[in-house]
Order: sequence, then structure tokens, then C-alpha cells
Amino acid sequence: MKKLLLILSLFASLNVEAQYVTTFAKNAPETQEDGVFYYLPRNVIMLEFTIEQTDYFIGPYAEFASKLLGTNDFIKENKTECNIIDVDIQLANEVDPNAVYFIASDEKSKEPLPNVILDADGIILAFGYDNIPAKLKTKRNTFTDNDLGPIAKQEVSFLEILENDVEREDDDDEEGSAPKKITKEDKAKAALEKISKIRTAYFELVSGFNEVSYGNTTSFMADNMKTLENEYISLFKGKTIKSTYKKIVYVTPENNQVNTSVSIAKLPNIDGSIKIQFESKNTLTNVNVLSDDTKKSSQANKLFYRIPAESNVKVMLGNKVLTEKPLVISQFGEIRTVVVKNNKVLFNPNTGQIISITK
Repeated sequence: MKKLLLILSLFASLNVEAQYVTTFAKNAPETQEDGVFYYLPRNVIMLEFTIEQTDYFIGPYAEFASKLLGTNDFIKENKTECNIIDVDIQLANEVDPNAVYFIASDEKSKEPLPNVILDADGIILAFGYDNIPAKLKTKRNTFTDNDLGPIAKQEVSFLEILENDVEREDDDDEEGSAPKKITKEDKAKAALEKISKIRTAYFELVSGFNEVSYGNTTSFMADNMKTLENEYISLFKGKTIKSTYKKIVYVTPENNQVNTSVSIAKLPNIDGSIKIQFESKNTLTNVNVLSDDTKKSSQANKLFYRIPAESNVKVMLGNKVLTEKPLVISQFGEIRTVVVKNNKVLFNPNTGQIISITK
């Protein structure tokens, strides 16, 4: 008799009445009206590229640079070049459309559904709490979008050499004949003459040749002379303008991208494709994997949660690694179930992992 009672008692303990049922959303009963849908989060990666843009402008007298300045170091065509000087990797999250669940009171249960706290997007934050204590709240990661986009090519201006700047040799003109036409090369020579005069004046200023003291204004005058000299030199050598801007690329990692290199973007004026590579760290080798059938079946008095996985993320230009960073990525992890009847459960809104379970 005692043995029979023991067996019946054990059977009764195993046949626990379901208080509520959690189901993969697509398999939720169509007739079920009272319940709550909740999401687990998935991670999104924001890559913020800092790009240096260099605009090259050919000088109006570039064709005379070799002949008059004796240099081949000059800009030979108008062009724009870009170079990636920094890459910042940030991680945030959004709802995972492949991990949405429906939780409702069991039809046979008279117990009400425990309180379920969701954020504005439907990601589960807590179960069984009336309010989450401030000290237990985990801030959800969000992005600040600073994408300024490519900068329009800069506009530049060059000093203009006027015909009055060109010295005429009147003796070569026949009396009564029209003045000799001033050529582009004549203007280039006039620019060269101005460079020569500026350099002479600069030497006399800084060497004290004129025996005139300009006091504290000497350095100011010298700097202005150098600036003016460079303006005239740019007529031959051209001008270069550098600027920087931010370019943002968003990437949502997919399970089939683990240990593969994926092209994600082509940036303006940069040769090669931007790639991202996720290298698995095998941190979940000792975690049992739930079958797809289990993940999508109804679970009595249980909740689905996620154990995220670690991954080393590399950002590359072609085969060149620009930066790399270890990240915890939710969707690379495993979905599990946990029995939480009569318990309070707190979730990490960035990963879907359980933070705490209390009575």
C-alpha cells in the first residue's frame, strides 16, 4: 500500500498543471486571444568609417612648371582620392523576426498570466515583475547616426595674372603697329617674376638688410609673404585640399556568415570592397542544442531565452584588415528554455540572455 501511494505521489509531482504556455509565434493557436507576443533581440553592427578626402586641382600654368620652375612635382590632373583613416565598430540591437514567441495562460489554468514587461519594440525585459527595480535595469544599446556622407568636391580659386602684370618690351614693337599679343606663357613668366620679387623682399625682411626694425610685426609680415608666395607657386604646382567625413554602414550578422568573409559595401573613390568576417570562438561547445522542433513546440511553464556567442569581428578592405574587435553576438548563440513558474525573471535587452531568476 505504501509503495502504491509513493508511486501515485511521484506521478502527481511529474504531472504538473501548466500555468501558462509559451509557443513559437507562427504556431500560436488562432483562437487564442489572451496572451503576449515577445521578441528576443538580435544584434546589429554599425561600422563608422572616417574617410580622408583629398581633392587635387591643376594649376592654370601647370604646363610651364617644368620649364620655368624646373620641377616635375606638380599636379597634372584634377582628381579626388579617398583614404580610410579609422574604423569604429559599435553594437546595438533590434527585434529578431526569427525569434518571436507567444505566451498565454493555459486554457485549463485558473491562474492569471504573470506580468510581462516589454520595451517599446516588444523585446522582453522581465517576467513576473510589476516594475523593474532601477538598480536591475540594463540599458539597451542604440546608435547615434553621424553619417555625413561624401563631401562634394571643394571649390578653389587661383590668383589671376592680369595683362597689366606683364612687362611689355615696347622697343620690339614697330611704330604704329598693334601691341604684341600677351600669351599664356607671358603670364606664367610674370607670375614667376612676382615669386622672385617676393623672395627677395622676404630675405631682406628676415635678414635685416633694410636696417629697418618692424618690431613685433616682422613675423606677421614674413608669414604673409610666404602665404602670397605659395599662392603664386600654386599657379604652377596646383592646389591640394584635404577634408574628412564619416560614412556609416550597418550590418546584421546572419548565422550562415560565421567563419566566412562577406562583402558589405563599396565606398566612393576607394578601390576595393569593404568586407566583414566573423570568426567563431566556439564558446558554446558544451551547450546542448535544441532541435528545431523543440524550439517551435509549445512549452509549459517555460520561457525561451538566448545564450549569445562570442565572435572576433574583422573589417577588411579587400584582404587588408582595417580593424578587428571581439563582440558578443546574440544570433550566433543558442536558444534555450528555462522553467520559471512562480519565479521572477530578468532579461538582458541587448542579448536576450537571463540576468537573474528570483522567487
